[in-house]
Amino acid sequence: MSGLFRSRLAKEFGDRAARFHTSVVEDLRIFEDDINGTEAHDIMLHDQGIIPRDGLKQILAALEEMRESWLRGEIEIGAEYEDVHEYIEANVIERVGIDVGGMIHTGRSRNDQVVIDMRLRVRDELLGIADQLLELISALIARARENTETLMMLYTHGQHAQVGTCAHYLLSYADAFVRDFQRLMECYSRVNLNPLGAGPIGGTSIDIDRQRTMELLGFDGLVENSIDATSGRDWAIETAATCSILISNLSRVAADLLEWSTVEFGYVELADEYASSSSIMPQKKNPSTLELIRGKSAEAYGCLTELLTMVKGVNSGYCQDLQQTKIPLWRCLDTTQTSLEVMTGIVSTLKVNADRMRERLGGSLVVAVELAEMLVTEAGHSFREAYRLVASLVRECIEKGISLSDLTPADLEKKSIELLGKGIKVRDKELKEATNPEACLMRRRSQGSPHPDQVRGMLSHLEKMMSEYRSLLKERENKVSRAMDGLRKTVESYICQ
Repeated sequence: MSGLFRSRLAKEFGDRAARFHTSVVEDLRIFEDDINGTEAHDIMLHDQGIIPRDGLKQILAALEEMRESWLRGEIEIGAEYEDVHEYIEANVIERVGIDVGGMIHTGRSRNDQVVIDMRLRVRDELLGIADQLLELISALIARARENTETLMMLYTHGQHAQVGTCAHYLLSYADAFVRDFQRLMECYSRVNLNPLGAGPIGGTSIDIDRQRTMELLGFDGLVENSIDATSGRDWAIETAATCSILISNLSRVAADLLEWSTVEFGYVELADEYASSSSIMPQKKNPSTLELIRGKSAEAYGCLTELLTMVKGVNSGYCQDLQQTKIPLWRCLDTTQTSLEVMTGIVSTLKVNADRMRERLGGSLVVAVELAEMLVTEAGHSFREAYRLVASLVRECIEKGISLSDLTPADLEKKSIELLGKGIKVRDKELKEATNPEACLMRRRSQGSPHPDQVRGMLSHLEKMMSEYRSLLKERENKVSRAMDGLRKTVESYICQ
């Protein structure tokens, strides 16, 4: 049966208009969600005395037969159907007759139907992304544990800045991804709300129980206002925004690792299973997966922009424009999930070249800030005096082709008299410590710094947070699982009676 919703119209869609109008391709993703939502709705209608037990039994049996056919890959939906909702309802009617099957849509509109399907699907996708994100954070923590004393150059403006450690760098992104996890959980709390029962826009005169469908489907609450429930898509935009922020952090990690995997840097090397080769240059090992992660960030941003643009001028109430929101939303979720999976594999198998990282520190001017701070703590200069003094010494070192570690206490005293009009007394031991990368690192003990003790403290704190977040995620996954299991058992109890 086709044209189920076209009783008002004398003619069917033309072929071209039907293909233009249908959403069956993007609806395939919510096929089972539509069955679940329909079953919950019709069980509620039976509870309310609106669908008789025998009718409910027939409807649920037809829906479950359709689910099995879907899982076996036996269902194909063409453009003769406007959407998956029409296909499912039409097939139930075909199986059990319109006198029984015609009750399936009582007290419901496609407007609240599609939103509940999307919310059911998005909440599962968000939980899956959150789970994969915790895997990535765990991989970063594990690599950081191995590299708490692996010295490396820290950069600002792409230039040598300060001495750091590989662990400190890795944890900086672990922290960023923790915030992404928090955003995912906050977004989930606004997605996992029940819009079913809002009707087309203004509710229904049928005696429905929205709390019952909320419980059957494992939602945390209601989208109460019927206008907001059917026409609001801010939750979908928030989902894309949350994913876009997450993938922006992935893209920044990718940019770092791409640069550091060059021969010129040689800080890291990707495992072969995450690299590609050249069709003509035999020596090439290309970090192409990282390039794709960086490139796919644009895809996620495009999805977000598309969603924002799509809804910006849509009047209150459902409009067909909103049908298009599924396409960028699905694409954004897929891109985020796959990018996370690949980055987790990259981090887990990444080779860190500790010797090369340490080598780049030797003879560099990166210790300049530590030398200036030593002059503050040990020689009594104000910081700006120390800054001027060290900056002048840096210029001389560059001109002479030497490093700051080649300077003597006498060089510092001479320069201080010349620039500041006063001498200073710095011991040779203090000067050597201030110009030695390892010693500089150990002198820097401010909270959150790359000092190994600070890094170990951050690792412990992160691991505690991870335990709490895994519990939170498991709690939400279990609630959904219990609700779906409960719905299955309720369906089976009616079918088997």
